[in-house]
Amino acid sequence: MPAGVFKETYLADMAHLRYPIHWAALVAGLALLLVLPVMLGSYGAGLAVMLMVFFVGTVGLNITTGLAGQISLAQAALMGVGAYTAAYLANAGVSILLAIPAAALAATIAGVVLGLPSFKLKGYYLAMASIAAQAVLEYVFQTIVDPYQGIEINPEAKTLAGIYLGDGAPLYYTVLAITILAVIAAANIGRSSLGRAMKAVRDNDISAEIIGIDVTRTKALAFAIGSFYAGLAGALYALASPSVGWDSFTMETSIDYLAMVLVGGPGRIIWGSLLGALTIRTGWSLLASVFAASAAVKYLVLGGVIAFFVVKEPDGLIGVLRRIKEYLRLWPFSY
Repeated sequence: MPAGVFKETYLADMAHLRYPIHWAALVAGLALLLVLPVMLGSYGAGLAVMLMVFFVGTVGLNITTGLAGQISLAQAALMGVGAYTAAYLANAGVSILLAIPAAALAATIAGVVLGLPSFKLKGYYLAMASIAAQAVLEYVFQTIVDPYQGIEINPEAKTLAGIYLGDGAPLYYTVLAITILAVIAAANIGRSSLGRAMKAVRDNDISAEIIGIDVTRTKALAFAIGSFYAGLAGALYALASPSVGWDSFTMETSIDYLAMVLVGGPGRIIWGSLLGALTIRTGWSLLASVFAASAAVKYLVLGGVIAFFVVKEPDGLIGVLRRIKEYLRLWPFSY
């Protein structure tokens, strides 16, 4: 905090936007987001939509893993639950705008069930249990839900007042509005009493229980909220895609999600998730173009990046940027 800036009330101390530069950045950022489809064209806007979809899913995993310390490698499967729920409801005649919250709730229920092992397991054992959950859901997708690989979504369900929401600028602004609402909610969760309880459970669950925190309830809520965001991301994916296939919700996608959290910054729900999603999605596309003939090389590079951040930069890119910010704030002095 700059010297001489003091907060005299609790609301001022807890505000998201504390300084004039924060408000200026907010206005500039919103203006940029509103004109982005015009600047990037339809192809660039489509990439921005997919980035927002994975950003929402990463926010959910960052709440479960980064904030509450519950390792999950089933985020892609939960995203699939949301996507398939939205697709089935849309094909049954339900408007996609009503199917989106229903899909998020369906993923929440699935996530709470899959999170039951967290009441007894933690650390690497919990990670192994989540891998099993991912495998089970993949099996259900392939054999029961979508045996023919690909469910087309009724385009009429994506039409509202004569406007087709599944493509172009209407799709971009619809996903943008839902993403902004989801981000605001996540930011407040991180700063609430529940968010502080999750941090306490993450740091030491025994100590958290001693000071009166209901550890079981906190873990269940962490999985429920993280799954809600995964289901929301899956529903947005269904909105943006003409069809849904299980090959989009595999273990590889779950590993990508975990990489987004670790690279961006575990526990840094908003900016860490955004940096992680942007870095991994962009880097993944570059690697796919450079090493198109060898998928193994891509996974070796991704594994190396994850190992580097776990060992050398546990705070992720957000920690690196924070050190740069402090250096520039104090320059030319060292402290």
